[in-house]
Amino acid sequence: MRRRSKALLALAAVVLVLAVALAGAFLWWSRGGLPRRDGEAALAGLAAPVVVRWDARAVPYVEAESPEDLAAALGWLHANDRMTQMELGRRLAAGRLSELAGEAAIGVDTRSRRMGFRRGAERLWDEAGAESRRWLAAYARGVNAWLAGRDGDLPPGLLLLGGPGFVPEPWGPVDSLSFVFLMGEDLSFWQGRPEEERFRWLAALGPERTRDLLGGGELHVPEEIAALAASLIRTDADGTLLGAARRPPDGAPGSNNWAVAGARTRSGAPLVANDPHLGLGVPGTWYQVHLRAPGIEAAGMSLPGVPGIVIGRGRAVAWAFTNVMLDDHDVFFEQVERRPDGREAVRRGEGWLPVEVTRETIRVDGGEAIEIDVRRTDRGPLLAADPDRGLPPRSLAWTLDEGGDPISAFLALARAGGVAEAAAGIGGYVGPAQNLVLADVHGGLLWTILGRAPDRLRGDGRLPSPGWSPEYGWRGLLPRESTPAIAAPADGLLVTANARVAPPDPAFPLSADFDTPHRARRIRELLAAGDGWDAAATAALQADVVSLFARDLLAAALPALPPGLDGDAAAARDLLAGWDGTMAAADAAGRPLPAAALFPFVELRLRGAVFADEELAYAVDVASADRVLWALDGTLDAAWLDDVSTPEPETKGEIVARALAAAWRDAVDRWGADTARWDYEELHRLTLGHPLSAVPVLGRFFTRGPFPMPGSGTTVAAFGARWVDGELRVAHGPSMRWIADLGAPDASLAVLPAGQSGHPFDPHYDDQTAAWRAGRAFPFPWTEEAIERQAVERLTLRPAAE
Repeated sequence: MRRRSKALLALAAVVLVLAVALAGAFLWWSRGGLPRRDGEAALAGLAAPVVVRWDARAVPYVEAESPEDLAAALGWLHANDRMTQMELGRRLAAGRLSELAGEAAIGVDTRSRRMGFRRGAERLWDEAGAESRRWLAAYARGVNAWLAGRDGDLPPGLLLLGGPGFVPEPWGPVDSLSFVFLMGEDLSFWQGRPEEERFRWLAALGPERTRDLLGGGELHVPEEIAALAASLIRTDADGTLLGAARRPPDGAPGSNNWAVAGARTRSGAPLVANDPHLGLGVPGTWYQVHLRAPGIEAAGMSLPGVPGIVIGRGRAVAWAFTNVMLDDHDVFFEQVERRPDGREAVRRGEGWLPVEVTRETIRVDGGEAIEIDVRRTDRGPLLAADPDRGLPPRSLAWTLDEGGDPISAFLALARAGGVAEAAAGIGGYVGPAQNLVLADVHGGLLWTILGRAPDRLRGDGRLPSPGWSPEYGWRGLLPRESTPAIAAPADGLLVTANARVAPPDPAFPLSADFDTPHRARRIRELLAAGDGWDAAATAALQADVVSLFARDLLAAALPALPPGLDGDAAAARDLLAGWDGTMAAADAAGRPLPAAALFPFVELRLRGAVFADEELAYAVDVASADRVLWALDGTLDAAWLDDVSTPEPETKGEIVARALAAAWRDAVDRWGADTARWDYEELHRLTLGHPLSAVPVLGRFFTRGPFPMPGSGTTVAAFGARWVDGELRVAHGPSMRWIADLGAPDASLAVLPAGQSGHPFDPHYDDQTAAWRAGRAFPFPWTEEAIERQAVERLTLRPAAE
């Protein structure tokens, strides 16, 4: 008995020691790399001390004696809060994630190498002006000063990726410019491969139905491409069309912005609002900051990894962006020949042009390095043939490969004394193209496009072009002088929400995949309904969850129902008939909204009824909700409403009735027959994930959610979602909300989906989530007195020896 007691005591001691060791290891891991926000820190290269004050949400307000010191301080601050995000970003762009993540990242690295993101960033550095170079170099000094000052004390994400002793490489200006390509790809429709999908439509449906599916109007179909598509019209044994449709990205990244003239605001000066809709996760895309130095002052949203304010205000001008949805790329099918010496060439007219091939090595953590060939033509990356989808080798031309100096544009916006001066200073920016809304303290309002469009030799770029034909290609980019603009609108409102803003202009042929007009209509309707707008009322508008798209879809569908309808279809009709399109679990009075819960099933069933029989259900999915409406309101040919798998043609009423009945059964299967229990927000949920969320055990510390969410992809509070395992998983939404009142600058507001910090054990990692979900925002003061009043922590960055 005594021996057994001793053994148990020994075992208990071992368990205790292990528990203490594990607790100590977890404490070391979780507390490592916490941001510093008080005291002093050294930063080599500073000309004078820089003072940083933080508010209660860890938003820094920075005061420096020179613009270069300001840029260096911003680099230090970004690293202080977001070094894991920055390290992952630059490795993603350079194709070097496998060095940390192992074999799982080889595919991602291969794609980045073949797309040439790092190569493009190096070109931007070569073309950068002197001031941009100074900002980029100073910013890199700040990042490196933070790394040097930590002495290996790094945040949990970097410790998990690199292991104990890992030290990130020094930061350089090209690392910063590579983030331009990451954002460019996120905002480019290339990621959804639209030209390749339209080629599949051409093969499956022919030119006329493809034109109809694209909204009618002119569609240039190159003869060689039409012939190739016609040769692919065949089915396999089960009748499936060649090449299953590729699933689109998780909703088109959209945004809202608007400017209201002083005559319609409470302060008497213009007001600007912005909420860019991007992929949602932790940490978020943006880092909020206020920067001040002699000759420049700006406040707003910066991108970790990049110097300057991207969206915000300066002393005289406020600016905001949304995606133009510009077709900024073209796919060129290629004829490739292998020469006797083993080298490849692509046909150009009657001759052949050598393919540039670079052998690159991808190093893999825990595995053997692999070598890949990166192939490029005179147009851009050369992609391998994809026989399963009927695609030959093809080159990709992209506006971002045309160079430029994007940093100069953001510096010009911050310094501008008025909207005209701001518009004149943005010529160095090429892409991704943005709707730029400007307002100034003098009352000026202006919309224009920030970025450049391709100057095509022939065609509109909506279908692939024959790369071998000299009739197709780019002359370069359209001149900045041809860019459209709208100044001083008569109603005092400028509104963009990814729909078309300017009318067609032959001088600037705007080939684009515009979003539905419903968000823009809703914003304009609400703004035009009254005056006296201020930041608080604007924040409420940004959180609006009424879908005009849902109203229009039901208005086109319900009147077509046959008389005497009964059963599930009638029940669905009666529930939807009195609904105002509010996409939420309950209305403002707290009454349940079962119609909102039913509507996503109705839309899904209608989309399937119209397009699934043509094997196009995915191809016209999230990014093209308007096509379902077009089919019902008569914009598309009536043949789309016929189910080609049945012998007799269906009427619109029959199609709608079937969809309503099936949707009703979908809702009953999920929640039961009691409609009071139908809950849209239980169906429509958001999880804020992290790149490391998938790591076993420890990954859960990086994740937040899931959260029930109101709104939809067609409401002002736009939350793009896709169906996964029977629920709508939100993937895109407001990556921040920001409002600047140029007449009441201390009344300006901002909020982030998570928080300022990228450290999962920092209280500022997710301290704004609750407010963001509720549609609330926080003060973002401008004047010195207001900044000082809300300062809660201070740090001084002091010059250090080189």
